[in-house]
Amino acid sequence: MKKHVLNISVALLSILLVSCNKWLEVQPQDRISEETLFSTPSGFRTALNGIYQQLAQAKLYGRELTWGMLSSMSQDYNTSKVTLEYKAATNSDFKDPNTLTPITNIWSNAYTAIANCNKLLNELDKKDEKFFLAGKSERDLIKGEAIAIRALLHLDMVRIFCVSPAKNNQDVVVPYQDTYPAHTATAMPTTEIMKKITADLKKAQELVATNDTINNIGSLSNGLSTLISGGGGSGGIFFGFRMNRLNYVAIHGLLARAYLYIGDMPNAKAEAEYVYKQFGPAGKKWWTFTPEYLTNTSSRYPKMANDIILAFYDPALIKNITSYTNASYNFQLNDVTSVFPGTERDYRRNLVSPDNTSYKWLEATMQAELVPQQNTIMPVLRMSEIYLIYSECLFREGNSTDALKILNALRNARGKSSSFTDNSDSGFYSELLMEYRREFLAEGQTIFAHKRLNKAMQIGTKRVEVDGRFTPPLPEGEY
Repeated sequence: MKKHVLNISVALLSILLVSCNKWLEVQPQDRISEETLFSTPSGFRTALNGIYQQLAQAKLYGRELTWGMLSSMSQDYNTSKVTLEYKAATNSDFKDPNTLTPITNIWSNAYTAIANCNKLLNELDKKDEKFFLAGKSERDLIKGEAIAIRALLHLDMVRIFCVSPAKNNQDVVVPYQDTYPAHTATAMPTTEIMKKITADLKKAQELVATNDTINNIGSLSNGLSTLISGGGGSGGIFFGFRMNRLNYVAIHGLLARAYLYIGDMPNAKAEAEYVYKQFGPAGKKWWTFTPEYLTNTSSRYPKMANDIILAFYDPALIKNITSYTNASYNFQLNDVTSVFPGTERDYRRNLVSPDNTSYKWLEATMQAELVPQQNTIMPVLRMSEIYLIYSECLFREGNSTDALKILNALRNARGKSSSFTDNSDSGFYSELLMEYRREFLAEGQTIFAHKRLNKAMQIGTKRVEVDGRFTPPLPEGEY
């Protein structure tokens, strides 16, 4: 494993100097030394902002961990309409040299961002709460977000580079890097690294709770405006835009995702049920589902953003996507007619263009309220995933009645008028996995559901096995 020891004045600040996230008022100077950066409260905000900018880059969630490498592995694209690296990824051909660069970029940039989190946490330990403009609440918020980002990245490294938990494989592959500087980083079995991930998420959830549920509750409770315009926060713009950052509800959702991935159904259910009952349409309605009229051609919400719990932000996202695609490689979606049959009503079909590409990653030019702003966001966690996790947990504990109720609630919220009633194991999982495909088409999550369950992907009449596949080797020199 290569050392990811970071000179923050070079690796992090080179990103900070590019641009400043919309929720940060501080404009960095041309050169900022590490000592200068962490000498003021605004410097800590700048450092955290820089980490989020790293996450939004094309090498991570701006492409590879959403519509790029992971969506290709999910079988989302027609292989004749994607570039060579994504064709190889679709075929699980990680010996193809074209996959080397994106796979290496994912690994190295994830661990660089993790190192930046650890550096920030190291500096936080040197400051007491009185140093920060908003005192303990601000210090806890920054610390909680840094810990949560670290956990999120480690979780995705496990999901990508480790074999399915269903295989009960304890190969030592991924290290958990939680110190700075990281002179050594020892890889550990999946079960051990997942314990560290969930411990970090629980710690982070406690740290951000005061800000998100008491001091600045409006920054989460104001629905879509919170995601798009930051609304409802007090204490300045730094405390807004909570859905663009690792917020209290998102951390609970990530805990549900992590517990589900390792098969800890009781804890996965507890986390998903909490989010479902407290914050979704069944609870306080902080998150709802985009209505059908906002998916039509006159006022389309390209990201169906109402249920996004966590999204990262890049003002140049569409520009970066456009520069990567062309007429020959337009990332045409695979087998749309099987995913959205013409005989079934499903308004997610409205997000597929006439040439079978996804409107999610095309520029929304309509000037309807809250439409153009969606060009800048990349979904990372949705309320719909919480529904799917909760439904599966209920089914696994033998409560098929409520499991189907939750699954149908999601299906109906997306326009389906029929109810799914097959409570057999094969029937339930077939529909559950199809819902993952419908929901996360071109968002990169589908492969993880199949990999976790070690169940084949069904693309029309084609069956794509996942057993022993879709686990790329670590980049050379990273062992």
